Amino acid sequence: MKDYPVIKVTILFIIGILSAHFFDVNIIVVSALFIAGVVLLLFHKRFSDNFYYSFLVFLVSGILVFSIGNLLAKENEISFSPFLTNIDKVKNTTAIGRIDRIDLIKSNELILYLNADSVYSEEFYIKDKIQLICKIKSDNKSLFELYDKLKPGNYLKLTGYYYKGREKRNPGEFDYDAYLKSKGILGILSINDTSSIKVINQHTDFFKNLIHQTRKKIDWQIKKYQSPETASLLRGLLLADRGEINYQTKQQFTNSGVVHVLAVSGLHVGYIILIFLFLFGRFNLFLRSILTVVGLLCFMFITGIPPSVFRATVMAIVIIVAYLSNRSTNLFNSISIAALIILIINPNEIYNPGFQLSFAAVLSIALVYPFLEKHITSWNIQSKILKFFIVLAGVSLSAQIGTLPFTLMYFNKFSIIALFTNLIVIPTIGFIIATAVVTLALSSFLPVIAIYFATANDLITKWTLSLIKFSGELSFSHVNIYDYTLTDLILFYLMLAILLYYLPRFKNRIVKVALFGLVAANVILYSSIDSINLLPENYLSVFMIDVGQGDSFLIRFPNGKTALVDAGNTTIAFDNGERVIIPLLKYLGIEKINYGLVSHIDADHYGGFVALVLDGLIGEIYKPTLDTSLSKDKRFEEFLVERKIPVKYYSESKMEIGNAALYFLYDSKIDNIAGESTNNHSGIFKLVYGETSFLFTGDVEKNIEKIYAEKYKKFLDSDVLKAGHHGSKTSSSDVFLNYVTPKYSLISAGFKNKFGHPASEVMQRLEKYGSTIYRTDLQKAVLLRSDGKRINVINW
Repeated sequence: MKDYPVIKVTILFIIGILSAHFFDVNIIVVSALFIAGVVLLLFHKRFSDNFYYSFLVFLVSGILVFSIGNLLAKENEISFSPFLTNIDKVKNTTAIGRIDRIDLIKSNELILYLNADSVYSEEFYIKDKIQLICKIKSDNKSLFELYDKLKPGNYLKLTGYYYKGREKRNPGEFDYDAYLKSKGILGILSINDTSSIKVINQHTDFFKNLIHQTRKKIDWQIKKYQSPETASLLRGLLLADRGEINYQTKQQFTNSGVVHVLAVSGLHVGYIILIFLFLFGRFNLFLRSILTVVGLLCFMFITGIPPSVFRATVMAIVIIVAYLSNRSTNLFNSISIAALIILIINPNEIYNPGFQLSFAAVLSIALVYPFLEKHITSWNIQSKILKFFIVLAGVSLSAQIGTLPFTLMYFNKFSIIALFTNLIVIPTIGFIIATAVVTLALSSFLPVIAIYFATANDLITKWTLSLIKFSGELSFSHVNIYDYTLTDLILFYLMLAILLYYLPRFKNRIVKVALFGLVAANVILYSSIDSINLLPENYLSVFMIDVGQGDSFLIRFPNGKTALVDAGNTTIAFDNGERVIIPLLKYLGIEKINYGLVSHIDADHYGGFVALVLDGLIGEIYKPTLDTSLSKDKRFEEFLVERKIPVKYYSESKMEIGNAALYFLYDSKIDNIAGESTNNHSGIFKLVYGETSFLFTGDVEKNIEKIYAEKYKKFLDSDVLKAGHHGSKTSSSDVFLNYVTPKYSLISAGFKNKFGHPASEVMQRLEKYGSTIYRTDLQKAVLLRSDGKRINVINW
């Protein structure tokens, strides 16, 4: 530390940035400290041997660095006025502004980032500098014509549908809106017609356009020579654009512990350095280093300067420059310089998961790998190939240890096979990148030879993706760990520091093993202290899941068994089963749904079950009797039979689950009513636990409610009502509510949905009966818990 003061400066600067959450340091204080520092330096020679003087210099300097960090953090703080954050969904919104950058085109979508001067609609008018993501969808011809026409710097007028990012609406869900806001992006403007885009001024930002056109050219060359599968991967590896890698593939990368290779960062920069060092190997050290730095900068610009590549490039250049200037290349010092440069430019990077993962990985390699290296050296391995893979395993393990807390906090997964898959995937990815670079270089003047390299890369990529798919889909490939908190992270690093400090000081192997076991036990034991079980045993829990405009209710019975009433909709754009319910089940630690209850065959109720069945999460299905006149009903049942899922039909019956009971209500009159919609064939059931009860009504409408009211009368009386048909005016009649008299009413409806659910008259009727109403469109997911005597609403 004495020889590397920049480490201390960086640590103080980071503490200053973090302190901005608690208090502000104004410019007057910073100026006064700066003047005091200058004055002290003027007398440095006279009092340099004085202890008190030296201490004063250290104190003033430290406080100054800390204060600058605090001041810069406040200056760069991203905030939006409450008015702007309250704008959520607005049709016919017009934005006027300049294109900041344009993403590489997808098969059906073009995304550009707009620095808007004004945004307005019939509901609001904003005359302010804000950034928007503009998503343009149209037919391929119009989309590609627009892609060729638009350039960064163009001044546009666009009209479309404005909405903010999806918020965290269920436990464990990613808060996309908060993510966008952290990047300074207010929201998204969706445009379905290219004629809604007008170029007001064709001024072009030369530098940004040069980068954009270069990226387009490289992307075009990749697609020309490579298969679609390889092209989508190379887009991610070389151009930092993962837009064409599908959701399932990304999940497989995550499960197998190699998702980091998709984020262009230190690994990729390292490969680029190796490629340049090989190409420039015959030049002298100085020229080779300079050309490598130039190549790194070119690579950084080609990728679009994402933060991860910028971080890695800065770190690499710092190390190269330190080496060239014959200064010490101490890794900690280089890391500190790189971190300081990055944080001075943008203090908000400290909160970026990529920043945290990058520096945690490099620091861990610097701290942990030396311990492993001693053992590897002592083995005296003769085979160079074997030694290479063992060293690679050691470096990979070191990085994984350091990044483990952040991985658990952001990805909620611990990959058991990560070490194995990384041993194969990391070298293979390097080979894929190198082959792609050669293919691109040859494509301009030796296209015939380039085809051979491209074909080889297609085969290697296919094999690599097959391995990742195989390993990622293994039942033991990963463990889901949710509710990993900042407290757990601090505890982990504290225990790791203790281990790294004391381990070298003990010579006895048994003592070392005992220390390791003690540290591991403490991490496991204390990490669970602040964990919260949302669905505890011996309680009945009913979870109204927010699936937008649809229904889905998770029930956990006191004996631990589970039921899912409906599973929301599934579309090409968004599958609620895959994107909402499965992650929620994993977050809650639920491995299997014992009973899947499909209220009726409408897509917004049964669609999400398909993904759940494919994932093997459903034990058996209850549904209305097969309607042979409905092709979707026949297809669904054929799918269930194919997947060997037992199917049972609703009938008047009782099912006891532990000490709770499900009463399935039914009246044969309903089957004889001609021309009724699927809504009126909804299965209705009452859930009873002790003195508490819940009534689920699907989408039944008033005329069917009347039939049930006449038959079951007071048996319908329930503490909680799942209001029919998302609160539509076609349901929740007075005749029905007169018997139910719910204390609580649950309404599942999409935020600002086009149907106007829930209807105002339904809200008034429920309020008339003194019912407290909970709505997913307003309150997001809602959790109710019963101990058999009373029902509590839990703030998840």
